[in-house]
Amino acid sequence: MLNKRLAICIIFLLVLSSGCIAKEKLYYSASFSLSETAREMRSPGFWTSRHLFADRLLMDQSQIRSFNQHIQNDLKLNRDIAALGKTFPGEEVVNGIKASLASFSSRNYYLASSVPADTAFLMEIERNMGLDNVPSKIEIKYGLTNGYADQRILPVKEGLYEDQGDTNFDELQNSSLDLGTPLAVLHESGDGKWLYVLGPSSDGWVEKKRVSMISLLELKKYLDQENIVVVISAKADIFLDPRLTVYHDLVGMGARFPRGPTKGTGAAEIIIPYQKADGNFSLKKAYVKKESVSSGHLAYTPRNIIDQAFRLLNAPYSWGGAQGEQDCSGFIKQVFSTVGINLPRNSLAQAAVGVPLGKFEKGSADEEKIKILSGNAAGGATLIYMDGHIMLFLGMHEGKPYVIHDIWGYRQNGAKGGEALIIGRVAVTGLDLGKGSSRGSLLERIISIVSVSASPPVESLRP
Repeated sequence: MLNKRLAICIIFLLVLSSGCIAKEKLYYSASFSLSETAREMRSPGFWTSRHLFADRLLMDQSQIRSFNQHIQNDLKLNRDIAALGKTFPGEEVVNGIKASLASFSSRNYYLASSVPADTAFLMEIERNMGLDNVPSKIEIKYGLTNGYADQRILPVKEGLYEDQGDTNFDELQNSSLDLGTPLAVLHESGDGKWLYVLGPSSDGWVEKKRVSMISLLELKKYLDQENIVVVISAKADIFLDPRLTVYHDLVGMGARFPRGPTKGTGAAEIIIPYQKADGNFSLKKAYVKKESVSSGHLAYTPRNIIDQAFRLLNAPYSWGGAQGEQDCSGFIKQVFSTVGINLPRNSLAQAAVGVPLGKFEKGSADEEKIKILSGNAAGGATLIYMDGHIMLFLGMHEGKPYVIHDIWGYRQNGAKGGEALIIGRVAVTGLDLGKGSSRGSLLERIISIVSVSASPPVESLRP
């Protein structure tokens, strides 16, 4: 009996070593203390106390509205869902969806099980898209998300991954949408489970059950409320009773809702979209902790931006905002949403907004970048962009620039096997991170530095 059990164990070990069971990709974790970042530097007060004008208003709400309109109407990086009108070109929708599908057909991807995603997998998705049923002129329908929703590039919940065994980066995850996000609905999948939608800053497929349909008139009325609350905590719980006992959902920083009548409780009353049994729109009273929200947007000052960024310190990194977390650009977008600035969704687009302070070619001298950061750049109002990544500038300390950003990882000279060291969270770091590696430091890889402002540039705001 013992020999039989031993034989079974040996066979099991042989199966493990043969690769029949998917091997998960291993990572090396970075040290918690990064780039000579001392304990006190991981506090917003450290940076605001050194700021030349931490409480100066950089743009008032009227200027911010003009700034947002510039991003939307001139740069075409966001859209006003309620202004789309009645119809949309069907050919544009079909071509866009087909282009997305083709991008996955031309490369090798893996399922979460580490099995290659074969042609049959993508063919089934294409069949379910029902693109033959898209009319030449689509009659736009409108909706609001009735809860958290993942926005997918293809209408499927299963993920696709570039590296076998690495499920941290689902290439089908486009973005995440909080409760109350306005949507233009353009198409429905063949199985009736997915909707192809345009959002304020991203497009893609959303599960139909996550969307409450609404008339354009109702949508405008919901969005045009002036008496609003804005979520300023990292996350805010929403309840259906003022005693905060009947849980409903969770929303992220920057989410905004019409405000209900003020009551003498510890909760703020808000109005949320709610899905009725027939799938249509209704409004419902809900409640959040008063300390989780602001009455209206915060003032756009460096102090407020820095304080809001630090509320997300150590929040986990999540590609495309999956599971309601955030990636680098999602982090920046959430922080600036609290003051009413509607930045675009991805890092490249965010770097195109505002007043450029410097643009750099590969191999540009670090001294030039340091000069701009130490001279013209304002902490809490400056974004630093490198290929595929964006950071919020905090300020200079002992002649070195520091940032707060949502970073997955970096390469370090001499790291084991040349593998990336994983941070995987919002962190305060210096720009020397990665120095001596094959890719270079963050400072060496900077492409542009931009002030999040209209005009005049930041330097004219200095005392």
